[in-house]
Amino acid sequence: MSATSGAVKSNSTINVNQWFNGAELNGFHWMVFVLSLGIIMFDGYDLFIYAGSIPLVMKEFHISPTMAGAIGSYMLAGAAIGALVLGSLADIVGRKNALMWFAALFSVAMFLTGLTHTATTFAICRFVTGLGVGGSLPNVTALASEYVPGRKRATIIATIYAGINVGGVVAALLSIWLFPHYGWRSVYFLGGLPLLALPIYGKFLPESPVRLVRRNRLEKLRVYLRKARPQEIVPDDSVLEVEKGSGKAPIAAIFMEGRALSTVLFWIIWFMNVYVIFGFTLWLPKLIMNHGFSLATGLTFLLALSAAAIVGSCVAGVIADRVGTKPTLVGYYLLSFCSVGLVGFTGNYTYLMILVCLAGAGFNGAQNTMNSFMPPYYPPSMRSTATGVCYGLSRLGAILGPLLIGALMTAHFSYRTTLFALAGPSLISTIGIIAIQEKYSFSRKLAAEQKALAQNA
Repeated sequence: MSATSGAVKSNSTINVNQWFNGAELNGFHWMVFVLSLGIIMFDGYDLFIYAGSIPLVMKEFHISPTMAGAIGSYMLAGAAIGALVLGSLADIVGRKNALMWFAALFSVAMFLTGLTHTATTFAICRFVTGLGVGGSLPNVTALASEYVPGRKRATIIATIYAGINVGGVVAALLSIWLFPHYGWRSVYFLGGLPLLALPIYGKFLPESPVRLVRRNRLEKLRVYLRKARPQEIVPDDSVLEVEKGSGKAPIAAIFMEGRALSTVLFWIIWFMNVYVIFGFTLWLPKLIMNHGFSLATGLTFLLALSAAAIVGSCVAGVIADRVGTKPTLVGYYLLSFCSVGLVGFTGNYTYLMILVCLAGAGFNGAQNTMNSFMPPYYPPSMRSTATGVCYGLSRLGAILGPLLIGALMTAHFSYRTTLFALAGPSLISTIGIIAIQEKYSFSRKLAAEQKALAQNA
């Protein structure tokens, strides 16, 4: 029985964070899930669509592979800036408003990309697209984490972020279908579709509870409280209490109250895992070709990896809710380390396919589970800032991974050495997760308070 279960008396105080945390999954939460998943799927689509269009863009704009690679880096640089700078703005303007602005930004930029006729304007549009994607990703995590029930949080957030891989699959399939008939611009025009969905988001996406309290929109917050737990009564004169943070500057606050070590560890873990994700995924077709297979076979492996990432993320969320998020992450990072490293030790198609699928499930499942583990570590008022910094720094890992692996291949390092250079960071992530100090986690403190209140009720 949760701390605030049962009928709430008039003039009583409701802890908003505990109320949402102790709710049972219902239609309100599924609405938040679907809306969040929609944004993440388009983020994934925007991130991965460039890979399929590179050959056609190079041919039309007469650009070199070096320039094509640089354009890809501009997108990731924009995502880093969007997460580091724009992501934290949501703590000021509200997460709902921020998400809608960022969705509009990456949608317009994607559509305009299809209208470009020079490499320079194409690169600028990709950079702006990255700004929107980078700004939206941490805010989806922060907003969904505030509303979904604590007992289902890992499963829901991990499944939401599997939408990135779904977007990647959609991008690949649409490229195969549309390129021969409508050219590369068609897939970028489709990237503008989220603009049509903004009225739906404006009407149904809830705003952050902290934002509603600060704006004195308490009646709206009571509506969400009733939707989250419809079987319980929320009196109109009840006092709503919400955690507002330390009152310090957001960046400084994420290091306070014992969080400094774990904050740095989160940065390292995030950086290392994204390094593995982008390094392995980008070079996978080439790595498979080094085994003597064709490019078509390499692309088949890429599609299999994306599918395994979706399944692995969903399974990771379920395991995390049952046995704990931290043990799940340790297992998934070790799975990533072993499977990526072993790719260099076999040339058998079946064994390679198994290892690639395990790798995709491992590092993608771990990343999506981290999206449910890290944000609740911080009080609600600073979650966008904390996640924004992590996402921004992780983009640097996304840039470094492909560049470093390419340099090793160019320098003719052995195949196995190159694979271990990709696998090694997963071991660092494993050690980092073990060292995280959960005793300073806001969600753990909240759960302890709920348990104590329930025992005294």
